Amino acid sequence: MNGGEAYWDGKQVTCRCPSYDFPHRFSGGKCNGYHMAKNCFDNRTNCMNCNCLHPGGCDVVNETESPTECLYVLDFCADYQINLRR
Repeated sequence: MNGGEAYWDGKQVTCRCPSYDFPHRFSGGKCNGYHMAKNCFDNRTNCMNCNCLHPGGCDVVNETESPTECLYVLDFCADYQINLRR
């Protein structure tokens, strides 16, 4: 797993993003969904209908918006019932 990939380990959503050097709880501490949004943008996974996408790039990746504005991150959080801090 690389980038902002997170997965359900049977108890919690565990993330392997670069916020920490070890697998950690998604949305805990420095892990706020930024790397997941960046991975989505880099691969154009679900960006086409996102309000954060414009000709200048992605507002989340450019750090002018919070990861809580990324539709990909919001959908992921809804799937696993995660409440991200805004």
